[in-house]
Amino acid sequence: MSSNTVRHLVKPLFISILLTTSAPGVFAENGLSVEQRLGRLENLLQNQVLVEQTRQMEQIQHELTALRELLEAQEHQLGLIKQRQRNLYQDMDRRLNDLEIKGGGVSASSGASSGVAPAVSGASSVPPPGSATVVSNTPAVIAAPVVGDKNGKSAYTQAFNTLKEGKYQQAIMAFNSFQQTYPESVYGANAQYWLGEAYSVSRDYKTALSEFQKVVSQYPQSNKAEGAMLKIGYTYYEMQDWASAKTALGAVINKYPGTTVTRKAKERLQRMKREGH
Repeated sequence: MSSNTVRHLVKPLFISILLTTSAPGVFAENGLSVEQRLGRLENLLQNQVLVEQTRQMEQIQHELTALRELLEAQEHQLGLIKQRQRNLYQDMDRRLNDLEIKGGGVSASSGASSGVAPAVSGASSVPPPGSATVVSNTPAVIAAPVVGDKNGKSAYTQAFNTLKEGKYQQAIMAFNSFQQTYPESVYGANAQYWLGEAYSVSRDYKTALSEFQKVVSQYPQSNKAEGAMLKIGYTYYEMQDWASAKTALGAVINKYPGTTVTRKAKERLQRMKREGH
């Protein structure tokens, strides 16, 4: 509030009080004139305004400090949450990899009894085409046969990790090499399935179809067979062979009622219907 404003507001009131005062010597009190008294009053009011403003500023500063401390605490909590999420993701990825390795060559019935669900396309950890993956021209490193490792667990794990990293061509080479080196491996069905997946994400659908069909024909009791049948239907869809896609997806529904692959097959058939195929 400016001095002129204070004077404008206070002066009429003060003069009114002075005029209504009955004491004859009020104007001469302490030898001060009316203007001097008005000046004193203005200074007093200004000091009170400054005090109030100072108090408000201090209050605002306290509130800002409290907000800053609250923000820092929330940022700390957010950092902890993100770290927990990273840890959970890494643990989940490790567990899925372990289940994938342990599930090789196991029949569908034994896989269900052990609580290990069969892998289904769309739930894998293989990054899709166009994702942020590092494309490398480095030749695939094929694991040499390990003495005492008749099933080629190390080679299979290496090929699977290569696929997860998005190095599709290297993964194809690695899985093909694995199948040739360990034809009797318990991981054979898994390797065959992921070989088809590697071709599929590389958009080589004709070859992918052939590889998925091998899973069904060569490993019919594997827990990969149902996922491969679903992928056959998906692959026909990508090839725009609508009749074959409907037939393949219908076969999944008939053979595996009440399962996840059946639900996915129905969803794809509904999608085809919406698209007019």
